[in-house]
Amino acid sequence: MGNTRTLEDKVKDRIPYRESIFKTQENYDNFIEDLIDISKDIVLSIRFPFVDDYSDMEVPSKYKSWQFRCCLELYNGIGKEGLTSYSENGLSWSRLTDGLSVELLSEIVPKVGVPKNDKEE
Repeated sequence: MGNTRTLEDKVKDRIPYRESIFKTQENYDNFIEDLIDISKDIVLSIRFPFVDDYSDMEVPSKYKSWQFRCCLELYNGIGKEGLTSYSENGLSWSRLTDGLSVELLSEIVPKVGVPKNDKEE
């Protein structure tokens, strides 16, 4: 049998609810949903650079693990926005302007092709 846990379940396991941070369960749930939506937008915008509307698209199964890691990296990067390089006690961080590491972003392979206009099918 396959894994039936959702991406939301997996992210919530790694980013637990803390009242001191989120204040309410509703804020926490909205935050997790936003992380998932943002990670979806990032992977689809890189994977399919010529698509203007991603609302009806799903993340390809190949990138489901990437989407999970993206959520965690976005969460862990809070407070470090705009960081391009930082090193402390042997740990180093480098981020692009969107808040993700170069290593994570380099895992997405754009789908190449000829852009189509609305008149083409």
